[in-house]
Amino acid sequence: MVSDKIRVVRLSHVHYKHPDLAKAVKFFGDFGLVTEDERDGRTFLRGYGAQPFVHLAEQSPDEKRHFAGGYWVVDSEAELEKAASLPGASSIQNLDAPGGGRVVTVPDPNGNTVGFVYGQTLRSPDVDVGALERKDSGHASNTAVEKPRKGAVRRFLPGASPVHKLGHYGYVVPQNKFEESFSWYTTTINLKPTDAVFDPVSNKDDTVFMHIDLGSQYADHHSFFLAASKQAPHAHVHHSSYEVNDFDTQRLGHDHLQRNGWTNCWGIGRHVLGSQIFDYWFDGSGNVVEHYSDGDLVNEDTPFGREAAAPDSLYVWGPNIPLAFVTGRIEDAGKPIPLPLNLDVAKPAQL
Repeated sequence: MVSDKIRVVRLSHVHYKHPDLAKAVKFFGDFGLVTEDERDGRTFLRGYGAQPFVHLAEQSPDEKRHFAGGYWVVDSEAELEKAASLPGASSIQNLDAPGGGRVVTVPDPNGNTVGFVYGQTLRSPDVDVGALERKDSGHASNTAVEKPRKGAVRRFLPGASPVHKLGHYGYVVPQNKFEESFSWYTTTINLKPTDAVFDPVSNKDDTVFMHIDLGSQYADHHSFFLAASKQAPHAHVHHSSYEVNDFDTQRLGHDHLQRNGWTNCWGIGRHVLGSQIFDYWFDGSGNVVEHYSDGDLVNEDTPFGREAAAPDSLYVWGPNIPLAFVTGRIEDAGKPIPLPLNLDVAKPAQL
């Protein structure tokens, strides 16, 4: 059976425009990405995985930062042709970027760019650079009962957390655009909801995490998410997220970013939905970006889950949710969320 949906197999890259490109590139070096190429006011940044690049940083045409879209890899030329037949789609064009390939871009219901890529030449992954662990280290973790590391010690290196791949990105959309946006992404692309957070008053979903539906093959818990907001005048990216090897690597990278003067948004902590250990930062332009490790994998047999909106649906452990994570503004970093008083029970109301 041939599906009308565009079959994607993984994320390719995200595209941001920065008012100070040099500052943005400096941040991403400290974040653990590697500059693969620079051309015409664009810097292509990669991880140590197979993808030729995972983040395109471009000089902004004005003094503002812009999110210019998320791009997905499809598994055939036929899928590119399918994308090119969508309303408002571009023709199939050559991708002027490391790895080459072909690309089609399409506007989503909010006017944001969604790109589909095919035919890139992949890299040979750098399998030895993922963890910030010395070569003489014992590597394996001992637990209370299972102790595979015997007669060896663990030793680590300071530095940036090497990024493996782009894991996910997502948008905050006006509440009246949420259902249309969700429908477009799940009927246009083979994205399937994994977990949702719902408003306990209306019983309507207001955040949905979606994975790439690959049938019985396992995929990341989510590669894309949507969140509804009553306050948002228009859709905007909330964050993009990049996978690192493990908690030790993540913690070392956290300290490296802190030492270099960058601003933490929220973390380190562990999420509930997806289980990832998270660490959110503001990049050199004030965009929120995340390091994560130890995320869940799901497939067609994984049941869909729904949770009522509450702070404990977001994290198991870690710092309290800061105002900066909600507003996405660097000037709110370090500020607590002002919770209104619930006069019925004389205690702070939950978000």
